[in-house]
Amino acid sequence: MLIYCAKLELSGNEPPEAAVSEFIEKDADLQIHFIDVGQGDCSLILYKDSAMLIDCGEAEEAETVVSYLKKQGVKKLDYVVATHPHSDHMGAMSEVIREFDVEKVIAPKVAEELTPTSKVYKDFLSALKSKGLKLTAAKPQTDYFLGEISEDEEVPPEFEILAPVQNYDDLNNYSVVLRLTYGSTSYLFTGDAEKTAENDILEAGENVDSDVLKVGHHGSSTSTGEDFLEAVSPDICIIQCGEGNKYGHPHAETIDAIEEYGAKWYSNDRYGNITLYSDGESIFVRTENE
Repeated sequence: MLIYCAKLELSGNEPPEAAVSEFIEKDADLQIHFIDVGQGDCSLILYKDSAMLIDCGEAEEAETVVSYLKKQGVKKLDYVVATHPHSDHMGAMSEVIREFDVEKVIAPKVAEELTPTSKVYKDFLSALKSKGLKLTAAKPQTDYFLGEISEDEEVPPEFEILAPVQNYDDLNNYSVVLRLTYGSTSYLFTGDAEKTAENDILEAGENVDSDVLKVGHHGSSTSTGEDFLEAVSPDICIIQCGEGNKYGHPHAETIDAIEEYGAKWYSNDRYGNITLYSDGESIFVRTENE
């Protein structure tokens, strides 16, 4: 498998721009967009005519997200995943659900005492009701396909729910963690899962080995433990955080760990929107701000 990064080519040979453009236009049928929504998470996964949204940032980012999806030609979302009920991950979700046809909404089943009573969460539930949608609880070892198996038996991307594996006293650790695979490539999305949840995933024996890691909790030092990073063994790490955010994300400890491991990292505060393109064998990264 080859992984091509903007301004860096991990396989050793810099591909000519014309070849890259041709690859993206003709061969890369999987796209993963890490949308810049400031201090929040938002990932759009596109495969042919299928689309999946993981989180969507704060409520004030609704126009940004809706406009971005429409620009990509999205009319229907096969899956919407709310990794956990914090506003920086699902604040804009009510508007997204109202704006697009949605097939399935996946979210963690959290402890009753942790269920939010905020306006954002109530708006989310109201939007679901208005569309006749019900929440699908995130259950580990549950698999879903993004798209249909074609007549020539081409297998579409598949994702497996890995977490949450147990109950917690912190919403971050309830984050839906999922691993997407396409061909020989793999991508791990971790929401705000912290080291406690990471360790539980490892103890459960889940396969987290992935080419790309969406780093947990915006690059906070509370996530991306040494054992977890080694188990994932990513070539590329994506950090979703806002420029000049008050939390100091990404934390130096996290960046040091990623760099010491030898992975290339990209963050929205530095690069703007970040997009991965793949044909199931190679991955190319393009950023809004080179």
